[in-house]
Amino acid sequence: MRDEPPAPLTIRALQTGSGFAISLFLAAIVLDFLGHDVGHRAALLGVVALIATPALALAATFLETRARDRPTALLAAAVLALLGVAISVALLIGG
Repeated sequence: MRDEPPAPLTIRALQTGSGFAISLFLAAIVLDFLGHDVGHRAALLGVVALIATPALALAATFLETRARDRPTALLAAAVLALLGVAISVALLIGG
């Protein structure tokens, strides 16, 4: 019998998002070293991926726990909603 992790979708979302951000950062370093201006864009996308990873993991947590652990799913949804409000306020203020 194989032990399954308690939240495989959440773990996969965190691993994938982090791996994607790291690969963008590495590409940015190499491109900047080679003198290409696109390296700055790759670094910016890496930052966006790094910031978006926890939000995607919260969405994954909601999806995989909504049937078996309702309080956890509701908490994940509440945190996502709070993040949405915070981003909206930040965009309005910085706008």
